[in-house]
Amino acid sequence: MILLLCALLASAAGTGADVYFEEEVVNKGFGKDKTGARKTTHKIYIKGKSQRVEQQIETDAKTAKALRQQGQSLNTSTILRLDQAQVYEIDLTAQTFVAQKAPPAHKATAKPQAAPNGAQLALKVKVPGDTTRIAGIPCQRVVAQMRARYLDPNTQELRRENRYTYDACIAKDFPGFQEISAFMDLQKASTSYPSVIGRGLEGLEDRQTLLDELENAEELKGFALRSTLTASVKLPAKEKPNQVFRLDREIKAMAHAPLPDSLFHVSKALTRLKSE
Repeated sequence: MILLLCALLASAAGTGADVYFEEEVVNKGFGKDKTGARKTTHKIYIKGKSQRVEQQIETDAKTAKALRQQGQSLNTSTILRLDQAQVYEIDLTAQTFVAQKAPPAHKATAKPQAAPNGAQLALKVKVPGDTTRIAGIPCQRVVAQMRARYLDPNTQELRRENRYTYDACIAKDFPGFQEISAFMDLQKASTSYPSVIGRGLEGLEDRQTLLDELENAEELKGFALRSTLTASVKLPAKEKPNQVFRLDREIKAMAHAPLPDSLFHVSKALTRLKSE
């Protein structure tokens, strides 16, 4: 992969700098049976208003079969062209692709006082002061904790409390940060197509509320080079909360150099399928 990346960078024309980074995402699975556990590798290329994400999933045979039955390939690539409002979803195993218009951005609304699902929210963020280097980039540790309390609508007694802890190492102003931030801001303003940063949380009950709260936390402004997100459920009858989910992310490599335009075009060798 390193030799391939060097070849791509060397073949790129122009003097402008683009960004490549690779991250590893480990989903420990849900519940005591670790349902859906997997390791996912993302290779992300960003050039101006274009992004390519290559995704490879490693998992057990049962989960792999379930994903395929859901129409999810284990080896995919997505090209998002914000300048054309176009998305190309590629199945690298089947050597096929689907092209479609990027969905419009969500309309901006005032921040709700409570979660859409009726939960009472509380978010606390602290900066312990720890620093380290990941992929050669210095970063600072930030810990955010969100609680979502669900009450009985009649008695107002607590039914359960979902607890989330996001422990991340945040970096700013490194080579490539400006390009990553500019693309993410433009993507959010242009389309509701999901960001690669938020993938892997689809099974969480408070997913969108959690993402919104973390995005609005001033201490988390920047780019997470490493993070661990855990989710626990506390029931009134239980003394301790029960952890039901854990997701670990870590940047393994980062490069800031020109990338060839060909990365953001669909290969002519692929077969085009009709979008549903």
